[in-house]
Amino acid sequence: MARRKAGKPVKRARSAGGVVFRRAAAGPEILLLQHEGGKWMLPKGTIEAGETPEAVARREVQEESNLSHLRVAGDLGEERYFFFWRSEDTYYDKTVHYYLMEFLGGEEPTPQKEEGFIVCEWVPLDEAMARIKYRETREIIRRAREALESGAPVRTGG
Repeated sequence: MARRKAGKPVKRARSAGGVVFRRAAAGPEILLLQHEGGKWMLPKGTIEAGETPEAVARREVQEESNLSHLRVAGDLGEERYFFFWRSEDTYYDKTVHYYLMEFLGGEEPTPQKEEGFIVCEWVPLDEAMARIKYRETREIIRRAREALESGAPVRTGG
């Protein structure tokens, strides 16, 4: 957890995103996006006033990966983390609400270049865990794996 230095503001930020999966012969694969900085991540974006987390998750998946043939299969709850944004000289307390979404086919994922994404790739769950560096996001992928392996719809509070 980031420590707050005296006098520095802390802003709350709320986002929502999706763990998009497809069924493959060797097991489920999830969609990861690679940013031009090299980091792999899940599609997510800011919740604006009046929007529901689920609507934001659908919109962000569509904008960042160009996929719209999706079915929300479960609620994976939230991840929370703290970071410092140098250009604003501000600490952020960020919460991201994730949904498990099944890709229904018929489209090719395309990265949103305007947001700095350079690659969209379907990867097995173990590979996704290895590529994602943030512990909180790996926890979301672990919840997705649990849901996919059990076959039961997930409803996680948070």
